[in-house]
Amino acid sequence: MRKLIRLSVVTAALLTVFLFCACSGKAGGAPEEKYGIRNSVTVRSDGGSVEYICVGEGTDEDTVFELGSNGKTVAAYVALKMADEGILDLDESIYPYLDEELKTTDPRMKDITLRQLLCHTAGFSPSYELGIDKKIYTDPGEQFRYSGVGYIYLQNVIENASGMTMDQAAANYVFGPLRMENSTFESTKTITPYMNAGNAVLYSMLIFVLSLIVLIIPAAVICKITKFKFRKAFVICYLAAGVINTVFLLFIFVSKVFVLFLIFFGICGAALFMVKKHTKLFYLSVPLLTVAVFAAGFILPVSIPVTNDLIAKQANCAYSFRSTAHDMAIFCNELMERAKDPDDAMGSMFAPAVLIDDNNSWGLGVAIETENGSTTYWHSGINPGFQSLYVLEPEEDRYIVILTNSDFGLDYSIEEARSFLGSSWQWQIKR
Repeated sequence: MRKLIRLSVVTAALLTVFLFCACSGKAGGAPEEKYGIRNSVTVRSDGGSVEYICVGEGTDEDTVFELGSNGKTVAAYVALKMADEGILDLDESIYPYLDEELKTTDPRMKDITLRQLLCHTAGFSPSYELGIDKKIYTDPGEQFRYSGVGYIYLQNVIENASGMTMDQAAANYVFGPLRMENSTFESTKTITPYMNAGNAVLYSMLIFVLSLIVLIIPAAVICKITKFKFRKAFVICYLAAGVINTVFLLFIFVSKVFVLFLIFFGICGAALFMVKKHTKLFYLSVPLLTVAVFAAGFILPVSIPVTNDLIAKQANCAYSFRSTAHDMAIFCNELMERAKDPDDAMGSMFAPAVLIDDNNSWGLGVAIETENGSTTYWHSGINPGFQSLYVLEPEEDRYIVILTNSDFGLDYSIEEARSFLGSSWQWQIKR
């Protein structure tokens, strides 16, 4: 037993400290040290003067990051451009543009408009990680519900109305005209993402653990009835759970942590082989190692490097946007000009379309926060290993963009933006 406990401790240490050499605890000092930021690029624009602040070796204004939900603003810009050209109508039903697999028998589906998708009042769920939840939870136009699903529907409308893919439409209406040469919704190489160890362990192992438990229970019953050796059944369940988790990580959820799972799975397999002659240790090895790794992941304040997606995901305007600080500066300059001209057709992006609370509302593609008579327009992006934020303050002719490859990046970004803009803005809403 002592041997196995020592193995568990060593395994946890190797996975979280030695193997990844990525300690980044939240300590004092500079903001990037406080939040454990490995790499970030900040764009500060004040009165037309632009400054780039790069943190981390090899990071510059052309470093590609995942921007996650910030791509929703790009998609909204595309949709409004198409409405301006008469291809789409903000207040007509989106139903005729939808693929059959996105339609449901709910009659309210025919009431949903493009405007409602853009300002998150269509009534859809925020969740899309485990498949598109097509259920409508509130009547269209009734209330604000931030929704990644809604923007998946928006993408479908854009693609079917334009005859282009999402990335082609973005290139036609945004990336090309604005010369955003390193922006895409397609898969492309980015800087290495760093995930909080607790998140990485949870994402990489949760389905494996659940699958193993679910498989072992009936296996034990079958072995008791048939006299089949439970040791062999345990190994079969272990391998089957590994296959299930592999499929989940690579094809359904977040393949960035697949390598982490492979290391854990290999170590557990080696432990089973080493203690195969000791019955108690054999059955305790996987549970003890699992508990040790989970404990290390959630206790130790470290971030670990993970892979970029091993299998390219289909372009999705809800989360797959990738760009650089330089391109985002170009895009934010464009948004600033549009925000200064509310009578322009694109200016509707910045007009409050739905009230969220006393200080917050949502336009057709951006969040709006008002404080003491001043207004900022913003959007954030959160993907595993990447967090980002942009904030526009047109009245003061300034904006800020912060891109990070960290699970602590949003807190860092908000602090940096507050410091630059000199206020206690929140830039967060309930999602």
